[in-house]
Amino acid sequence: MLRINQCVGLHNERHFVMFMMYLVLSTFCFGVLGYQKLFETLGFSIHHPQWPHFVPEVVYAMIYILSVVLCFAVGVMLTWHLWGITKAETSVESQDNEQYRERAKARRETFVNSYDLGRRKNLVVFFNIGDTGYPWYTLIFPFRIMPYTDGRSWARREGYDRHHGIRAGEELTDESNDEDDYDD
Repeated sequence: MLRINQCVGLHNERHFVMFMMYLVLSTFCFGVLGYQKLFETLGFSIHHPQWPHFVPEVVYAMIYILSVVLCFAVGVMLTWHLWGITKAETSVESQDNEQYRERAKARRETFVNSYDLGRRKNLVVFFNIGDTGYPWYTLIFPFRIMPYTDGRSWARREGYDRHHGIRAGEELTDESNDEDDYDD
């Protein structure tokens, strides 16, 4: 599993995800717009018999290949992060919630993540945009936008003050023994 050693936290996760979006978009555009030049560097073009640019052909080819590889690799990482955001889960919570689902299913109950507001709403809350946040165009420009939360209280589903399907003693990652987090 890919770890980034907790250097991305509450106040910069939004910016990290946006950085990945910008990087994927820019490398994708370079890949789409620069493939003809790559063919020229490889000698597949009849239009320019001699390379007319200051950057050597081999350097351009290496930059192009690196850009395409970065687009793919960071695109996969971005997709993984966006998937977690839409489910309102961190990587650790995703593993925990899977175990909670299995335990609840064994009891013929349903596990409900109380922080999952729905995919669209999770994205809106994460990026702090919409009616209660900032305008949508703040996703285009890298403004310094604070998260909607203080890091201690998080938005929950309406009517839920804890997860449904977890019983006392089944919490895996919460070191506090707060009984309000369990389902009786």
